[in-house]
Amino acid sequence: MTILLFTALLLFIILLINYFASSKHKSGLKILVSFGVLIGFLALGLHSLFDDSIGASTPVNVRIENLTDKKLKIYAIAFWSNNWNGTGSIVTYDTELEPNKKSEFWFENDGTSEFWIVAKTANNEIDYLNVITENKSQFDLKIIENQNIDQSKAQIAKELTFKTDKNEQIERFAFRTNIILIGLLILSLIKIKTGRTPFKIKG
Repeated sequence: MTILLFTALLLFIILLINYFASSKHKSGLKILVSFGVLIGFLALGLHSLFDDSIGASTPVNVRIENLTDKKLKIYAIAFWSNNWNGTGSIVTYDTELEPNKKSEFWFENDGTSEFWIVAKTANNEIDYLNVITENKSQFDLKIIENQNIDQSKAQIAKELTFKTDKNEQIERFAFRTNIILIGLLILSLIKIKTGRTPFKIKG
C-alpha cells in the first residue's frame, strides 16, 4: 500500500510538471513522462508480486465455502508469541464471498502460535470464527449457519478486521488512482510525440 501511495504522489507531480512546463522542453518532458509510466507499471507489478505466495516461507492455503445465505467478508488472523518477536497479530483479507460460493487464499504463518479464520457481515458482525492450532499447510473449511462463537474472541476479531477494512479501502483507492494517473501520462506522452490531443472530439 505504501508503494502505491508514494507512486501515486510521484505520478501526480510528473503530471503537474508536464502540464505547466514549456513546450520548448519537449525532449525532457518525453523522458520524464516515460519514466513516470515505467515507475507506475513497476509499482503495480510489485503490488501484484507481494500478493503472490511464491515468496512466502511458510504459506498456509485456505479453501473456504460459504454455505450461508449471507455475503461474508473472509479474513485470516495469525497470532504469534515468541522470544524474538514478542506478541502480535497480522490480519489477511481475502474477499467478500457470496452465498454458496467458494474462495481460495493464502497467508504467511511463520512463527505463529495459532490463527483464526473469520467471516463477518457488512455490518461488522462476526458470523464465523474458527480457531486453528494445527500445523498444516492447507485447510478446507465450510461456513454454516448457527455456529457457536466465543464472544470475547469475536470482539477481538471485530476490532482487528475493522482496522484491516480501512487499510483495504485506502489500498483500493491507491491502486485505482495509479491506474488513472498512468493512463493520463500515456495520453500526455502521445500528445508530446504527435503534438495532438488523443481522442479529441471534432466540432
